[in-house]
Amino acid sequence: MLGKDAIERAKRLAGHPAPVLSLYVQVNPADPNVSEYTFDYKQKPYVIRAKDTLKGLGVPREIAERVLFRLEHDAPQAVTRAIFAGEDFLEVFDLGVELPVVDLRTGLVEARWGEPYVAPLLFALDEYERYGVVLLDRERWRLFEVFMNQIEEVLDAFRAVAPEEWRRLSESRPAAPRTVGGYAAAAKGGTAKDKFDRRLLEWTHRFYKNRAAELARFVEERGIQRVLLMGPEEDTKYFATFLPKAMSERVVAHLPAPDHPRAAPGEVLLRVRPVLERIEREEEAKLLDRIREEGIWGAERVLDALMIGRVYLWVLPWRTDLEVHYCPAERFAAASREAARAVCAEPERRPLKDLVADLAEAYGARLEFVRGEAEQRLTDEFGGMAGLVRW
Repeated sequence: MLGKDAIERAKRLAGHPAPVLSLYVQVNPADPNVSEYTFDYKQKPYVIRAKDTLKGLGVPREIAERVLFRLEHDAPQAVTRAIFAGEDFLEVFDLGVELPVVDLRTGLVEARWGEPYVAPLLFALDEYERYGVVLLDRERWRLFEVFMNQIEEVLDAFRAVAPEEWRRLSESRPAAPRTVGGYAAAAKGGTAKDKFDRRLLEWTHRFYKNRAAELARFVEERGIQRVLLMGPEEDTKYFATFLPKAMSERVVAHLPAPDHPRAAPGEVLLRVRPVLERIEREEEAKLLDRIREEGIWGAERVLDALMIGRVYLWVLPWRTDLEVHYCPAERFAAASREAARAVCAEPERRPLKDLVADLAEAYGARLEFVRGEAEQRLTDEFGGMAGLVRW
């Protein structure tokens, strides 16, 4: 799974001197167009198309051979593979998702030879949020990180907890959640059982409080934006009461535990994936509702506002075929040729997808891409482009 360093790696690539080969390949093994071999070549279709594409671009033979060898002999468990290569380097990013702007559904391959085309990769690394999944179990707790439809167990999480503490928690677990308010009366008594219950409650509180602090530290270190708590409902809700306020605000769902505590990371991912998808789509719908109330939309209006620095959040469909009129020297884009000619004499007609990263950076806007129903709604109701403005 891609770590936090992936963004820095991609940014370094963006600054690499040209020429660089930038290759995006659909490698999803679940797609029959990808997984089937051709009869003549005994190669996967995406390898053949990549070979033909590189020939058409005039990529030097040595670079092309290194890239094709990697494609042929290193079968990724991913949906999209991004490869960047030059005379002295080869960088590979395996992604569990499709990328915004790049549409590989029909051609399987998109490639550029020249300036590094890193924008789609950077979009995805910034667009997808990192989730933490905390599995609360009687035997031990586990933490998973989910990013771009891939999952990894954080093996050092909760490792400091001694085995006897897990055993004690397991023995006290049935009583712990019920003690949130249930021991107040017992605390006034003086029997041996009352004292035992008070000590048990105090120990349980310390245990949960310490685990909450550990979780908060891991979340910050790994850049996790949202958290799901998985386990018996009384346990997850009890644990949530010990989380620091900033941490508790990141909790987006409480989910039942898997069928067995030693579930593999892949099984955990299957359980949380529909929830993550629902959360993302709900957030996109809320964003469009907000834009309807206080934002602007339509290509002409949004681009005009973007060019004077008004737009701070630029919302685009996951895939766009929109073309704009562009003045390269002035980094100016407009929906109409007339508007562009007011800035330069001969504006170029360019695909917007090739310019969005540069324009967003130049005019201080954050990009947001929407998918599914929100993408359709953005197209139908908002003219394919929208934004939130500074004034």
